[in-house]
Amino acid sequence: MKPTSRVSRLYEVMDLMLDSVGDPLALKNLAASASYSSFHFDRIFRELTGFSAVEYQRKRRLRRAAHLLRHEPDVSILRIAQDCGFPSNAAFAKAFKQQFAMSAKAWREGGWRAYMDQQVGRESDVSYFVAEPDNLDVILAPYCPPEPGSVAARIRVQALPAIKLRYQRFFGQSGAALSIACNDFICERERRGDAPPGTPWYGVFDEDPGFTGEREYCYDFGFEGLVRPDPSLGMRLLPAGSYACLDFCGEWPRFRSMYEDWLDRQTVWRLDSTRPHIQMVERAPEGGWRGWLALPVKKR
Repeated sequence: MKPTSRVSRLYEVMDLMLDSVGDPLALKNLAASASYSSFHFDRIFRELTGFSAVEYQRKRRLRRAAHLLRHEPDVSILRIAQDCGFPSNAAFAKAFKQQFAMSAKAWREGGWRAYMDQQVGRESDVSYFVAEPDNLDVILAPYCPPEPGSVAARIRVQALPAIKLRYQRFFGQSGAALSIACNDFICERERRGDAPPGTPWYGVFDEDPGFTGEREYCYDFGFEGLVRPDPSLGMRLLPAGSYACLDFCGEWPRFRSMYEDWLDRQTVWRLDSTRPHIQMVERAPEGGWRGWLALPVKKR
């Protein structure tokens, strides 16, 4: 969908929903924040995302819970349910099973991996690629686990500064379709003169893509600042903090390898689900792409 100033207002509401995932948000208040009546807000929101605002927020709460269950093993299921906005453990248990076809306990004990491989039914992080349209075989290739320790040896944990991002938001696209859309966005902005050659481009995903069905994919892609204002783009601040970073050049490493070869094997850091996954890519002087992947982390 081509963004408009109307859509960019909805982007802001969606970001508010994400930041307030544990708080009750009334539909009329969300609508008012976007300057709509409740009826028109819900209709426009459904046109944009394919879901009602209430359903969209419920799914995001459940995916946040799924994230926490995987990465916060010392936090009780009841506490996670409360932190994700569910009024009771019974309500959470029912909603979680409807969404993921298993109990929260089974999920925590390893069911998440079966869900990722069977329910999603594709490589878990294909949305993180920006390839040239004639190089899509890189994206479509099956995942091959790296040589044990090879990715971990390249990861560095560092503090990244906050980034003010102007972006286009993509819904319901992944893999080759998303890669082509992001590449088209780059070409359009370079053609317009908004982004000179060598501009860093940022892809942002706020959830674990392995737990997110294709219809529910929400991926932000853009760059820092603009030569001139453009109301068709959203604006968000990527938060500063500690990130596990993996540099690449002439290859397309995957977040999955960072999870499996590093994050799950060390005892100092754990994922911080309150901040997004970030990919930075830029055209290298000799051609092709280079950049880094960044996982948000915090001390255990």
